[in-house]
Amino acid sequence: MSFIKILLTNLKYNFLIHFIIAVIIALFTPVVFSISSLDSKASAQPLEMLLSFAGAILLTPVFLPEQNDEIRDVIRSKKTDYLLICAIRVIYSVIAIMLITGIFVLVMKYCECDVTWKHFISGFASSLFLGTIGFLFAGLSGNISVGYMSAMVYYTANIGLKNKLGICYLFSMCSGGNFSDKYFLILLSFFCIAFVFYLLKTIILQKN
Repeated sequence: MSFIKILLTNLKYNFLIHFIIAVIIALFTPVVFSISSLDSKASAQPLEMLLSFAGAILLTPVFLPEQNDEIRDVIRSKKTDYLLICAIRVIYSVIAIMLITGIFVLVMKYCECDVTWKHFISGFASSLFLGTIGFLFAGLSGNISVGYMSAMVYYTANIGLKNKLGICYLFSMCSGGNFSDKYFLILLSFFCIAFVFYLLKTIILQKN
């Protein structure tokens, strides 16, 4: 199976529905939060506190098609590397998060909000990290529901613990925190993703 065929098949049957849900979240965000004429701090609120759910929706179900053991065994028996397929899913999911966040920031700019590239980085980092939490626990447990629950628990913890989470606090920009923490969130997200792939690769090699 060619790379292009793998990509198109996954986009159609695994990614599209989750992308649509993520877009709906973006469209619903202005209903909950005003996005007109906001100052810099207030502009970060819709990006960090609601749009971040797009990341959980897009990254958590990367392993969804193989949640059934029989399907997973069949896919792993093919010549195409199973983890390569999952990596492709991660790549286009991350691109989708960037796209949704970027367009939303541009819309806020059009609505006369005081947004800059920092708001894009902030929104992307929070969305990516929340999605990574779901991806991490879904990958380790082999259960997508566990991934979604973990993301929700972590989101709730951010509301309750706030800046006690330190550099892992999702809502740091809208609470006046250190912007540089967002770079750490991005790096930590990719580290966690790589860690999951490493563990799964180890498990697959042991089974073979």
